[in-house]
Amino acid sequence: MFEIKHLSKIFTGSTNKVEALRDVSTTIQDGDIFGIIGMSGAGKSTLLRCLCLLEKPTEGQILLNGKDLAHLKGKELLEARRQMGVVFQGYNLLMQKTVAENVAFPLKLTPYKKDEVEKRVAELLELVGLSDKAGSYPSQLSGGQKQRVAIARAMANDPAVLLADEPTGALDSATGRVVMDLFHKLHKEQGKTILLITHSRELAAECERIITIRDGRITGEVK
Repeated sequence: MFEIKHLSKIFTGSTNKVEALRDVSTTIQDGDIFGIIGMSGAGKSTLLRCLCLLEKPTEGQILLNGKDLAHLKGKELLEARRQMGVVFQGYNLLMQKTVAENVAFPLKLTPYKKDEVEKRVAELLELVGLSDKAGSYPSQLSGGQKQRVAIARAMANDPAVLLADEPTGALDSATGRVVMDLFHKLHKEQGKTILLITHSRELAAECERIITIRDGRITGEVK
């Protein structure tokens, strides 16, 4: 369970300060499919980056199963990060590596043996419907296929939580539907907690809970 308590994030430039998040508090229960909606610049992506510790909050707490992530170090921090898989709008795939190598990449720092990694990668590519693309490179894939590879990679360590930042933003509606159906499958069949960042009210409506962010603050919540 994520507990976000009075979270603030201030970016300081040479001449000004930007309050990206202002006193944000909410709870994401295990097994939720949770939507965060808002216009561009509202603070949605900053919140996600704080949750996965790509950004350190200026104030407040992010508790994952009772542990404050901002104060974890070393092995505890690594273990907490392994509980989270992140999917970005821009895919963030390694272009010089094959699909299978991209999916395997998060497993490099784990004790898995080579045959175990290969087995896990095969399972994940079957899950996202891309078994036949294992030897392909990202440049040979469509946008929807790239995003499914990104989801498979995010699932490599079998995280409890998937954080998705505008995962359908760069896709057409039909391809976006395929990606959203995959998230629903992971939620229903594997019990994954899904946190979905989107500007689309249509996609947000598919979530069990929704918060709206505007100017860095939560302005509404729907259950």
